[in-house]
Amino acid sequence: MTTETQAGKHVQWGVLGAARILRRTLPGLKAAHNADLVAIASRDQAKGREAALQWGAKQSFASYEALLADPQIEAVYIPLPNALHIEWVIKAVEAGKHVLCEKPLALTVEDVRRVEEAARRNNRLVMEAFMYRFHPQQAQVREWLAAGQIGQARLLRGTYAFPLATNAFNIRLDKSLGGGATWDVGCYGVNVSRWMFGAEPLRVMATGTIDHGVDMDVVAVLDFTDGRRAVLDYGLTYGRRSFYEIIGQAGSLSVENMWQEPDIAASVYLRNDKGLTTTEIAPANHFQLEVEAFSQVILANQPSPYPLTDTAANVRVCQAILQALTSGQAVELTALS
Repeated sequence: MTTETQAGKHVQWGVLGAARILRRTLPGLKAAHNADLVAIASRDQAKGREAALQWGAKQSFASYEALLADPQIEAVYIPLPNALHIEWVIKAVEAGKHVLCEKPLALTVEDVRRVEEAARRNNRLVMEAFMYRFHPQQAQVREWLAAGQIGQARLLRGTYAFPLATNAFNIRLDKSLGGGATWDVGCYGVNVSRWMFGAEPLRVMATGTIDHGVDMDVVAVLDFTDGRRAVLDYGLTYGRRSFYEIIGQAGSLSVENMWQEPDIAASVYLRNDKGLTTTEIAPANHFQLEVEAFSQVILANQPSPYPLTDTAANVRVCQAILQALTSGQAVELTALS
């Protein structure tokens, strides 16, 4: 079911959970030109009702199952704790809903394959929500790369972090809930390096700090083919950063803030033999652009712009980083297939 407006068809959306992340993501969903927020579900009925009122959802549900049973809802956004993603993604597609699930969609490749099978069986789309991929600053970087502005890309350096208070309960410190720096912030660096190189790493090395039973900060080296490497540092123990730089044989490209706030302009920097070129990109809400892109493929009955095969590849590398971190040895990715 879709609703018709002057702007065209809208996908009817529901949200499973009333987590704090909604403050960052739901303004984008609300602003999307082809999406309507219909309902929010929370196991805490009062919290769900409050969230629905706050974000202008028409309805709140006291259980996730009740929202999935509503026939008017066509797609769901899942921002639940990492360890709950697979259960509710599969339940959602089996209920006939398309799914946009927060990263990491899964913690094992096997679970991604379970989702793939459920999505195929029910003819539904599932996409992992790496919102940064939809910001125009990444399009600018890829345009310059394709144009050969820095020659062949050889090295990607990325740092992703924010300080996490460790004196109170936080799901990021709970291993059973999929906590730790790799799944929370390191997966961004893995994703952007794979995306920009257009390849998969063959070897992974890592060192870092394990505390509270999870990885708190990590330095990882991803070894790609033809001498290309990504050096990623990330953690939950130092200041907020989401920076990456791609160094080529003839120059470099850099993005200072990959987690760009929607109301702030972004800058992309190109350094080569012509000097420094700074391109300012107008403010853009990557959450909004992500919802619009996913809603559009639903309406057009097209494949997801980022298939689950990409999700599985990203999970595979994150698993290898954690294996290298705990074993103290390099991990060959070919051995994990």
